Amino acid sequence: MSRILIVDDTADNVKLIKAMIKSIATEIDVAVDGEEALEKITSNDYDIVLLDIMLPKLSGIDVLKKVRERGIDLPIIVMTAYGSEELAVETLREGGDDYLINKPIRTEDLLEAISKALEKRKSKNLEDDFTNEDAYSMVSEFENNLREFILDVLKRKYGASWWDRGIPNFIKSVCLKRQNDAVIRKREVYPPLFYTDFSHYLPIILFKNNEKEIDNWKDVFEYYFVSIGWIKGRLIELTEIRNEIVHPKKIAKRQFKKMKLYIDEINEYMDRPHC
Repeated sequence: MSRILIVDDTADNVKLIKAMIKSIATEIDVAVDGEEALEKITSNDYDIVLLDIMLPKLSGIDVLKKVRERGIDLPIIVMTAYGSEELAVETLREGGDDYLINKPIRTEDLLEAISKALEKRKSKNLEDDFTNEDAYSMVSEFENNLREFILDVLKRKYGASWWDRGIPNFIKSVCLKRQNDAVIRKREVYPPLFYTDFSHYLPIILFKNNEKEIDNWKDVFEYYFVSIGWIKGRLIELTEIRNEIVHPKKIAKRQFKKMKLYIDEINEYMDRPHC
């Protein structure tokens, strides 16, 4: 839930926008001209601003410029009924987070723009003030997604024989030993693939056995990823970063941004429709 400022001098527009965002807003404030908007933005802590271009006293573009000149970093979505490509470019150049043309705006478009802007701010804040725990949580979630993805696509290709055909023998041995250790120690027992190491995923993706005519890359994973070099480079880098995270020393911001970028890229490709 968010604290949102609506900047619009038309009462009907304000009423409509309030109805659109009431499900996601804990508090809605209103400014009816550019000067009032600038004063409220400066003196309050909003999560997002919905800013009309055509305003009395100070235009929306001027409000946007002055907000950014003062170093105020919050998402601002610009709205107008008099849009053009040139105005859209100027808006984004001056620091707008999104640009919505043709009022009345559709509810789904507005909510999507708000969601994207808030997610962008959250991501930026995390990059500026992350901890190793944040990084570990992110890479752990990615590892779970990658494991489930590998399991799903191997089952689609090999059916019930996915474990025998799609997993290298040395990884099978490691997983089965760890699973057996869990049984002996009376711990909760998971399916074998759960016991893989992060470094095991690349050998699974690239696994090849000429005698059995198995080629995981060509037959399963090539469809999803750009190239062997692309996925290999990213998973090797992520493995190295993951190993750094467990140490007390905070990883470099550059490493965190690289980790996040690679995770986002791989997740995007894993989300492709199955062939």
